[in-house]
Amino acid sequence: MNKEIKLNYKGTEYTLTYNRMSVKIIENEGFELEKFSKQPMNMIELVFSGAFLANHRKVSQNIIDEIYRSCPNKQGLIDSLTTMITDCYNSLTEEPNEVDEGNVTWEVVDLTPKANQK
Repeated sequence: MNKEIKLNYKGTEYTLTYNRMSVKIIENEGFELEKFSKQPMNMIELVFSGAFLANHRKVSQNIIDEIYRSCPNKQGLIDSLTTMITDCYNSLTEEPNEVDEGNVTWEVVDLTPKANQK
């Protein structure tokens, strides 16, 4: 989740990025990474619009659509955005850093009743 795209449209700077909350929002709107190639019309719009949520939530969908239409190298842009989403998914299972390591412990406890032993 350390990547972002700097975009300038008509003199306005935008920083497109994803965080866990913005990925949750687009998932709630129907985004599924597995459906990306099967439903590109829906998924590309969600992926591009979703990248505005973290830093530019109040930008209207009309402006976002204008920006997308004006972007060169759309395939490279979508590939980068998809990588950013994948990084968010991967961050869910990252191991803790050295500072956090050891602050949490956990164990599996078997709650199955044991037979009486005599």
